[in-house]
Amino acid sequence: MTDYPSRDLHGPSQERGVRDLLQNLFLAELLSPSRKLWLTFAWISDVEILDNSARRFTAIEPDWPASKIRLSQVLDALLARGAQIALVIRETKHNEYFLERMHRLRSKYGANITWAVQKDFHAKGMLGDDYFLSGSMNLTQNGITVNDEHLIFRTDPAAIAQQYEQLDLQWGGLVQ
Repeated sequence: MTDYPSRDLHGPSQERGVRDLLQNLFLAELLSPSRKLWLTFAWISDVEILDNSARRFTAIEPDWPASKIRLSQVLDALLARGAQIALVIRETKHNEYFLERMHRLRSKYGANITWAVQKDFHAKGMLGDDYFLSGSMNLTQNGITVNDEHLIFRTDPAAIAQQYEQLDLQWGGLVQ
């Protein structure tokens, strides 16, 4: 039996670990995009995802400034690489600004970015080809740095396949 790494993180005490994990997951996506990246967060903001202050990601994205890089910038770079991104978010005023950003990306990349907005949606997670991140954290500043959150990071291929199947079954026909 193969043992697949998993990790539990608790915020806000492990805020640095949460930030590092998110940064590493998005960097991995930039280097080798998943067949479809699912972002399912009830509340989502254009949060700072990568710290490019020292320009250490210049080889990945030469035009990024020496500053913090926001989620929309990372998604733009992923889409420019041909990535497929599916979002499921809650229908709430909080998410409207982020959705405006996603409309801009859709005008640039078409159906490579799709989403569903649902009134009672409450799940939280990020799913790529090699990992599944889930828990109570929304992808917001408070979710990452303030709230008492619990995240579970899994790399078990069976769990990942099950989540892909579940998301596609539940949301595949709704993300547009």
